[in-house]
Amino acid sequence: MKGQQNPKWVLSLLMVSCIAAGQDTALIPVNVPDSLDPNQGSGWLRIELAVLVDDSSEVIASEAWPPYPTTQYPNSHRRLEDGQVLKALSGKYPQSEIISEPDGSITLLIPDPQQIVAKAKADALAAQQQEIMQNMGQNSSSSDDIPASIDQASPPPEPAENPEPIALEMIEAPDKPANAGADWLSAFNDPSVTDIPDNSAPPSADGLDLAEEDTAEPTTPLPVLPKSFTVQPVQLLSQGLDQLVRSNPDRLALSTSWLQAPEVANLPIVFDNSGDDPEWPQLQGFVQIRTGDTLKIGVNFWWNTQAAYLPEGFYMTPPPMAPPQRLWRDETSLLPLPGATVAKRQATFKAIETHLDAGLPLIEFVDPTTGFFRELTPEANDQNNFSPPETWPWRHFIHVADTRSVSEGSIRYFDHPVLKIIATWQELTWGEVYQIGAADREREELEAAIEAAQSAAADSIAAPVSQVPPNKQSLR
Repeated sequence: MKGQQNPKWVLSLLMVSCIAAGQDTALIPVNVPDSLDPNQGSGWLRIELAVLVDDSSEVIASEAWPPYPTTQYPNSHRRLEDGQVLKALSGKYPQSEIISEPDGSITLLIPDPQQIVAKAKADALAAQQQEIMQNMGQNSSSSDDIPASIDQASPPPEPAENPEPIALEMIEAPDKPANAGADWLSAFNDPSVTDIPDNSAPPSADGLDLAEEDTAEPTTPLPVLPKSFTVQPVQLLSQGLDQLVRSNPDRLALSTSWLQAPEVANLPIVFDNSGDDPEWPQLQGFVQIRTGDTLKIGVNFWWNTQAAYLPEGFYMTPPPMAPPQRLWRDETSLLPLPGATVAKRQATFKAIETHLDAGLPLIEFVDPTTGFFRELTPEANDQNNFSPPETWPWRHFIHVADTRSVSEGSIRYFDHPVLKIIATWQELTWGEVYQIGAADREREELEAAIEAAQSAAADSIAAPVSQVPPNKQSLR
């Protein structure tokens, strides 16, 4: 049948690329704790997963699909933490604080625009009051600085009640004080005393000065472990997937990799965001890894279609939406915010930015008659849609669910005419684990440096302070 490939050929292609990827991986030397063997297995797992789809009319017409499939998401689940997703959310909602929870869910803390403008007004009022007080102080000091007449005699200064003794700085003292317990006054009179040891710092337990200990070379920090359940670049399947997509009509719908620490809860991992996105994704599903004597991978995916292969007027109950991954909360009260409130706040922030870009003070972004914001209604086609679609835009879905044992280094191919699922895994050595952890830390430091440089560059090319309100930075 056109579009279908021999599973043995697919496995051979992927296995060759998997072995090649493992051989091409070069380890960078890292500091591994002395108690661990860098070449010993760590219990950390690298798991890679891919889903390819072939929904051509010829393939779909070759099967008689169950007309009423059923599926559901597990009650307990988790997500993979994706740094690119967090970065995109931070750029799209710069006013919000974004928190990645341990289970992969994302919390966005949104400030109240009313509070931001109220703070700006309070800061502006405080600055005005401070300027008034400074002007009053300058006026009073200028009136007191009138020069006295030549005929006026300046009264003599009154003697202090308790005159202070002559400061010791008047004496030519040595640079360092004498030892405790010695006749330290004799050091001022004895010209032969040129260098007096410094005992200001308490001696250490081994008799060495702390000053000498401070000059010792700092100890090398211990390496860090990578984050578990964080999206990693695909390595083992990368080359094979590229060749597979080029050689047949399958489309790559999902490709991901993650690390899994030993003895973690093997919760199902959900991969779609149908509970968050305004557009219902065509691919939905989750995967569960079961460790033990043999590792098992359970897959549960479905592909939404328009059911051109079914009679006209066909109707079925739509599949469930995925549990939401994003939770919107008020920054101050931490209470959940409905989608309408979030959309209105985002529209207000957008209007405030436009107001500031025009060079207008933030404190003027209010209705002068009421003292509050003008009512702002988000545009009908605003891209900030915080609610999932109300109706399922499809008519049917093709479902595959299976659980298979997968040995280390092998590739499990879940053969299906439409949904072709490929999975593999390997155990990492301690050297590989700490290498990945060091690379992650280096990447985070580099991204932080780039962000700081971009922020400094933006500040350097900003408009003069007289044109840009100082409280613009309060919008983050």
